[in-house]
Amino acid sequence: MNAQAISVGARQQVNSFLGAVVFLTRIPVGSLYNFQRTSLSRSVIYFPLVGALIGSAGGIILAAADAFLPPSIAVLLCMATTTAMTGGLHEDGLADAADGLLGGRNAAQRLEIMKDSRLGTFGALALWFSLTAKFLLLSTLLSHGAALTCAALIVANTFGRGACVALLFFYPYARVEESKAKPFCDRITRGQLLLAIALPTALGFALFGRTAAACILPAIAVTGLAGIYFKRKIGGVTGDCLGAANQLVELASYLALATEMRP
Repeated sequence: MNAQAISVGARQQVNSFLGAVVFLTRIPVGSLYNFQRTSLSRSVIYFPLVGALIGSAGGIILAAADAFLPPSIAVLLCMATTTAMTGGLHEDGLADAADGLLGGRNAAQRLEIMKDSRLGTFGALALWFSLTAKFLLLSTLLSHGAALTCAALIVANTFGRGACVALLFFYPYARVEESKAKPFCDRITRGQLLLAIALPTALGFALFGRTAAACILPAIAVTGLAGIYFKRKIGGVTGDCLGAANQLVELASYLALATEMRP
């Protein structure tokens, strides 16, 4: 392989990474990204890496705030940072999925409700429980130290995005019409799936050692159960389903680590 081919391959990988950043965050890198619809599926291998960046940013804010402010304020600032970075993308998906999956009587109605931008009762409740649980779990982890909580943020955010890739690989896209998430479903290979799972796994063991297993197993279980539930309710997954799964896996990771830290 000559130097030119290596250079082209490197540029393609950088562009794929930027595609993942553009899709998952509000980080202003759009001017650097060369949109290519046919190559969007290659971006999925970088979903967990973007999750690690989001978790790292939240961890930095948490550690800095914890040095000067009460722990509860530090946690709130951390949550505000990660939510601002994504523009509430995953929280919005959780709310829409809850409204549609719990409020619709059949697959078609559920999908139609999920398209509605208005927040319903089920969505509001899901958001409240999710954000409250995240606040309480991060506060619990912070009582064991800022370094541990920063590591938990990185691992949980990578696991959450890895779960999205797994769902895209194993389940069909439920909507017939075009959407922002649909192009990422095109031709995801087994190799891409393994790469997307490798980073969360490696980070987990690097940061927590054997304790990472307590995080990995719940993440796998929640991802599997979520996929089965989505398939039964609407025949596959949508972008809202991915957002919901991301939040659930993130919470499961925090819960597992908080449980492991108990004396």
